[in-house]
Amino acid sequence: MNSKNLIGIDLGGTKVRVGIVSGKDRSIVGETIRFDSFDCKTGDELVKRIANQIKILLDKNNHKKSDIEGVGIGSPGPLNPFTGIILETLNIKILRNYPLKNKLEEAIGLTVFVDNDASCFGLGEQKAGKAKGKEHVIVVTLGTGYGLAYILNGAILHGATGTATEIGRNVYRDGIYEDYISGRGLKSIHYKLHGEQIEPIKISEGAFSGDKKCKKTFEEFGKHLAFTLVPIINLLDPEILIVGGSISANWKFFSKSLDKTIRENIFEQPSKNIIIEKSELGELATLIGAASLVDMESIY
Repeated sequence: MNSKNLIGIDLGGTKVRVGIVSGKDRSIVGETIRFDSFDCKTGDELVKRIANQIKILLDKNNHKKSDIEGVGIGSPGPLNPFTGIILETLNIKILRNYPLKNKLEEAIGLTVFVDNDASCFGLGEQKAGKAKGKEHVIVVTLGTGYGLAYILNGAILHGATGTATEIGRNVYRDGIYEDYISGRGLKSIHYKLHGEQIEPIKISEGAFSGDKKCKKTFEEFGKHLAFTLVPIINLLDPEILIVGGSISANWKFFSKSLDKTIRENIFEQPSKNIIIEKSELGELATLIGAASLVDMESIY
């Protein structure tokens, strides 16, 4: 652990959250700041806004730049975590093929590390959440897309090019994983089951209101999610699976079918051993994990 504090950034397609994280225990220090980014026209404009908000964050929490060891960013992928260059990301078009690490370092004068937001989410849960102390951790983030990460002994599995665990485009049934495991996937499942075209938020509202059709949609969603995870669980044999992202707010409607389908389709020992849980840290997991990248300098 670090004696100085760290800054974590959760970089989204429309909003950015920035916070100071304790280098000792990974707790959030003071207040975080959340700001809009959807109106930025270029990568340079976004970097300038982030740099300005970091200054505001430090002032608000009575910190100086010298109190900070470094900055970590959790960004939508694919990206290259070794160079800090964002690649052909679908979610933030102004950052495609953009050297985010180098540009932000120039703007703020601190060392910057960049990694996939799902990987940062997983690292945050492993450092300070439900997976704390676990050595073999799989996390999935369910929202606009399908994110997955594997944390081994406190380190992110990157692969040869830094894009390991980017499974959203894997072929599945009549499409790819994200056609089923995402907001649009939820909408598609509902239509296939009930012949109704309704938005994911309405499916969620319906389930919480007791609508049987909407509950059935989430039950089916849980099964599809399980079948995408079974090969990975059989391959990597994790201790724990953590589920997060906006769709996890509906956890009680799909957790049983997810759990049951996974355990029925993996080997006996892993079935008895694996823990399947909803995220404890929620949105803060990515921020905490991003900040924790600073302590992993030798990997990058």
